[in-house]
Amino acid sequence: MSQICPAHEVLADGVGAMATPIEFTSKGRRFRIHTVLSRWCEAGGWWNRVSDGRYRPDDGARALWTVEAAPIGALTTFEIERDEATGQWLIRSV
Repeated sequence: MSQICPAHEVLADGVGAMATPIEFTSKGRRFRIHTVLSRWCEAGGWWNRVSDGRYRPDDGARALWTVEAAPIGALTTFEIERDEATGQWLIRSV
């Protein structure tokens, strides 16, 4: 089961839509990203409009990455999400 938590700090290479995460802090531990397994963007709101066609305020676009990252020790897989409107990052352990 994946856990979602806001990233306390994300160090990214680039700015705005071109930003790519390279390090992040989650649950008090610093992780260095070793490999980006995939990256994709989701247009805002398709997940809301599928059922009823209504616009909702959270219908913003987001960029997502699946990465392998590690503090010291074994690599762990995470999904990192960046809200394109607010710039807020979220981390999901996979």
